[in-house]
Amino acid sequence: MTTTVTSILTRKLNHMFRILDTDRDGHLTARDMPAMADALAVPFAEQPEKVERLRAALLHIWDAHLERMDEDGDGRLTAAEYELGVRTALAEDAGALLDSLHDTVAAWFSLFDGDGDGCLELEEYVRLGEALGVPPQDMKTAFRRLDRDADGSLPPGEIHEAVVEYFTSEDPEADGNWLYGPL
Repeated sequence: MTTTVTSILTRKLNHMFRILDTDRDGHLTARDMPAMADALAVPFAEQPEKVERLRAALLHIWDAHLERMDEDGDGRLTAAEYELGVRTALAEDAGALLDSLHDTVAAWFSLFDGDGDGCLELEEYVRLGEALGVPPQDMKTAFRRLDRDADGSLPPGEIHEAVVEYFTSEDPEADGNWLYGPL
């Protein structure tokens, strides 16, 4: 019997693909990006500017990065195209992709920053996880991993470090692997 070992980065990229595939059809399309913002926005009707910021950031990710990963030109990305495309983009110009990803994550987290202090506290992070379908206990574990200085909040610097680790690290113990809950 042959055992296949999947790299941690592949697992994280597959996890992100599943999060972004809002219609669960096994493909990412330009429609999935605003649909993700709309799905997350339901409890935030009183914050349309934050929802629009997230929608714009997700559409930018599609227009600037994901669309060109579509190898067969059918307007949809498979999980394999997504993984190869992200790995290639990181190898060719990591800064551009990471900047866009950081902007998107910042917009995403801003939506859940209920007190507007620029940081996510545990309750806010758990709420974000619940919106993604991640159980609260898993998000609490993730929060403890991401809160590097153990001060009870995730400021932009810690979130930025987590984004970099999530999308680049092959270290199975990297705290950033927990950005969107357990794999």
